[in-house]
Amino acid sequence: MFKYFTCFFLLAIIQLNSCKSTAQSSLQESNDTGMELILNENYSGFEHEEYLLIKNQKELNAFYGKINRTRKPGLTPPSIDFSTEMILIWCGESTASNYADLELNEKADYLEVHKLKSTDAKEDNAFIVSPFSMYRLPVSTKTLKIQK
Repeated sequence: MFKYFTCFFLLAIIQLNSCKSTAQSSLQESNDTGMELILNENYSGFEHEEYLLIKNQKELNAFYGKINRTRKPGLTPPSIDFSTEMILIWCGESTASNYADLELNEKADYLEVHKLKSTDAKEDNAFIVSPFSMYRLPVSTKTLKIQK
C-alpha cells in the first residue's frame, strides 16, 4: 500500500511540475500594437545608443554585416516580408549591460516608442559590449518618434 501511495505521490508531483512549461518565452513577446520581439543579442558593434528603423532587405543585410564582423559563424538575418512588416532595432551603448524593453503607442499621425525599462541580460558578466534588441512591426507610413 505504501509503495502505491509513493508512486502516486511522485506521479502527482511530476504532473504539477510539467504544467510550468507554459511559461512565456523571453523572445517572441508582443503587445497590442503588433510589435513583436524577435531577437536579443549581446553585441551590436555600436558605441552609442541608437534606434534603427529598417524597411527593406538591403538595410537589414547591412545591419547584419556590421554585427557579424566579429562573429564566426555570423547570425542569419530573419525572414521578413517587408511589404507587410518593418524592423525596429535598439542598439545599446558600449556601457549598457541590459536589454531595453520597448513599448509602441500609435498616435494620430506618428508612432511613439517608449523605452520602459531594461531587462536583465542572458548572463550577468562584464563581457557584454553593446546589446541590441530587434522588434518586428507592421508597416506604417507614420513617422517614428523616440521617447527616452
